[in-house]
Amino acid sequence: MKYFINKFILATLVCCVLACTKQDENTPSKADKTSLIKIEDAITNSNTGFASLVNTIRGSVGTNGPGSKVIWSKKNDYNLGLFVSANHVYGISTWASLSEAYIDILSVNNGVFLSSKLPPINGSPILTNQLVANFGLYHPSIPANATNASILPENDFYLGIIDNQKIEDNGLATYPSFVQTSTPLQLFDPQDRLLADQTWAEPNVGEEVIAIGYPQDKTTYPNGAVSKGKIYSNTEAENIIVLLNQINDIEGSIPYKPQVEFLANIKAVAGMSGGGVFNADGQLLGVMVRATTLNGEPILRVVRMSYIVQKINNFYQTLALSDKNKIVPFLRGELN
Repeated sequence: MKYFINKFILATLVCCVLACTKQDENTPSKADKTSLIKIEDAITNSNTGFASLVNTIRGSVGTNGPGSKVIWSKKNDYNLGLFVSANHVYGISTWASLSEAYIDILSVNNGVFLSSKLPPINGSPILTNQLVANFGLYHPSIPANATNASILPENDFYLGIIDNQKIEDNGLATYPSFVQTSTPLQLFDPQDRLLADQTWAEPNVGEEVIAIGYPQDKTTYPNGAVSKGKIYSNTEAENIIVLLNQINDIEGSIPYKPQVEFLANIKAVAGMSGGGVFNADGQLLGVMVRATTLNGEPILRVVRMSYIVQKINNFYQTLALSDKNKIVPFLRGELN
């Protein structure tokens, strides 16, 4: 089943939910402030710890249509890339069903190349014209009245698989073959982060974290951007939502759910939706879905990896054995 036309229309009509705010001058000296920094500047930053962390992580974050995606793990039977992104990036009407579901990608080919890129495997920060194949694997339930702009954080994520199929982007609607499981995914992962014992973690209040994604402003950020900030406590997050509601910001109308998300003072702009937020150890904390500002400070909403892991594990337990056997090869290393 092919979805290129639907996704192409969505890509031209839908603006990612992340709020577009005026961008600060992205100089390397601002690595410790809530600004956006070009990837190529971040990895040459004078703060060597910051530069090293960005270099460790950046190979697993790529473009995904009008937004971003982040590879969570390669700990599966095939060592392919298990990635996470946002449903509003994929386009919720693209899914065959809005009910919670997994796709048997060994028998259903929902692969796309559309605007899907990863950094080169040689470590260069410069994105090439090469597209990589994405395959949707699982999404949670999506309310019937949800739109790409209104979908709530608890429903705004999906899992997918990336294999080694690649093409040069020539603007034509070219599709990959069925997912290829014979060769482990080749990508830039200098510290083998994607094979670590713990690829994800819970955020800690007040810890400094970094976010990586691909702004739609390709002129300023052709190879992606990184920003840095801190995690708000649940009390701070609840108070922020109250204040946003008082000024009629749309984020103030969306209740804060601490089991689902966390808030951080990290700058993000349109196109970074679906990108990742990481701790100082390079562990994935969550996926960016919505953003705004309050009194000049950036406010980023991030779906927790712990919530995503819980959802997929709970769903897996409801499946018949035959269905478990179809999905487990792609998830085995990250299932509880």
